[in-house]
Amino acid sequence: MERIPVRELNQNTSAVLARVQHGETLEVTVSGTPVARLVPITPAQSAVDRMVAEGRALAPTSSGPVPLPPALGDPEVDAAATLAAMRDEERW
Repeated sequence: MERIPVRELNQNTSAVLARVQHGETLEVTVSGTPVARLVPITPAQSAVDRMVAEGRALAPTSSGPVPLPPALGDPEVDAAATLAAMRDEERW
């Protein structure tokens, strides 16, 4: 990483920013002491994409809206039968 004095940044701002735009990372110094770092902006990733890249999550296997659970007390839903079926699937 190259260091540039703040004076050079003030006098050649366009040239310095062009270097950063082309991928260089530059450290700005005042009296020889680093005070700032100019880095190129990378395209933003969604939180899910970033977590998948870090290995902290699995990529989604389907797209579209997540189905809502049935309303509490819905007489058409037999929770016991659904749970028994899910347990049977796990056993095999």
